[in-house]
Amino acid sequence: MSEDKPVNDITNNPEIVQEYLKNTSDTSLLGRLGKHGPEPYAIYDPAQREKIITQDDSHIVLGGDRISSKASGYGGKGHSGAHMIDLVVGRDPHMSGDPSFRGDAARVYISQRTDIDAPFGLVAGNVGNPKGRSGVSVAADGIRLVAKEGIKLVTMGKGEDSSTGVPISTYGGINLIAGNNDTELEPFAKAYKVADTFEVVIDAIEDLSGMVENFITVQSTLNMAMAAHFHPPFAAPDTILATACGTAAIQTQVIAKMPLRSHRLKCLQLRLNHLNPAVDAWLGSRWNFTN
Repeated sequence: MSEDKPVNDITNNPEIVQEYLKNTSDTSLLGRLGKHGPEPYAIYDPAQREKIITQDDSHIVLGGDRISSKASGYGGKGHSGAHMIDLVVGRDPHMSGDPSFRGDAARVYISQRTDIDAPFGLVAGNVGNPKGRSGVSVAADGIRLVAKEGIKLVTMGKGEDSSTGVPISTYGGINLIAGNNDTELEPFAKAYKVADTFEVVIDAIEDLSGMVENFITVQSTLNMAMAAHFHPPFAAPDTILATACGTAAIQTQVIAKMPLRSHRLKCLQLRLNHLNPAVDAWLGSRWNFTN
């Protein structure tokens, strides 16, 4: 057996491994410098319609939608318009040659018609679990998207046609879900809308501060009049104090109590215009959610 020949039949058979090692001239280079090595891996069980490109434990499969056994997926059920491309490395040896979307080491799966979330058991989130639609899934221990000139995550939705030609009636957003748990999804906060909301809150606080300051000014004037007031025995009523009290009462109504009513209305408008998902100025996203 030549050391340059692929060892595609080595699985868990020690006799084959020993025969390979015995006929290899330099075992120190096994698996090094791009040479083949006696590495065990699962043998894929292909369907009749599949075309396969395989080298060691790297595979490209062209065929019908298939997520596990030959009977799985829309391809296995005999549907037309369900073609797929499956790029996978490191097949799960416990699956007897079938694809394992959870157990295989890394995969890029492209299908014309599939249930894209089903093989991974993904929660629905706010975008749901589409059935019988085209899909692309990428699965690995770690995934990185690196762009030198920006990355866009874009959903189209309403006004477009799906891959099956059916018009899409609504918009679909973006879900960032940690732990495959969608029980606590919340809308993304939008920076400009949040800033606008804070502006309204700060204006309301400043208005309230001005009202309190004006009230303190009026109260100080009244306090000074009270401090200068005294009642000699059998003295006539103090007209100066009476005037000061009347003026203070009027000023309190004008610069404090009436503005407070307007302030409460402003707070109500803040709640309705910025904290209500039904209005345009709401500070959250309508389509994009995360936990």
